[in-house]
Amino acid sequence: MRTRADPVRHAVRVPLLPTSQRSLLVRTTAVDDAAWHRLVAVLGEENEDGFRAYVDFVDDPMWVGAPRDLLRNSIPQHPRETAVLFIADDETLSAPDFPIVVVDLLEQRPAFRCVASELWAVENNLNIANMDWEEFADSTDQNGVYRGPNER
Repeated sequence: MRTRADPVRHAVRVPLLPTSQRSLLVRTTAVDDAAWHRLVAVLGEENEDGFRAYVDFVDDPMWVGAPRDLLRNSIPQHPRETAVLFIADDETLSAPDFPIVVVDLLEQRPAFRCVASELWAVENNLNIANMDWEEFADSTDQNGVYRGPNER
């Protein structure tokens, strides 16, 4: 029999993001629907060399304001198909080049940002382990944004 002094333990369930074989891009802001739709359109286009980011978009109000650690922990554990998670926050949707947050799912290294036009390189190369996290993170500008191989 439990008395008032006995602590009651409740399991906290972390909601799960959708299962996907692609990296997810999660919208965590409720501002500027037009900017969100422009971002989705930009990422759906191939660049001049025929490359594009292969991401699935998550636009669900339940994720508004969600911190990075919660999102990282909300990726379904089995199987983990991708190495990165992308986040579109207030800063992403307020800048013309859409600096998207890039979150490491494998080793939990510090996040960096990547402009939408270069997200294909990060997504493609990290998910097939063609390049290392540091190759992108160490090539960010003074604001922590990856803008391409020659744009430090």
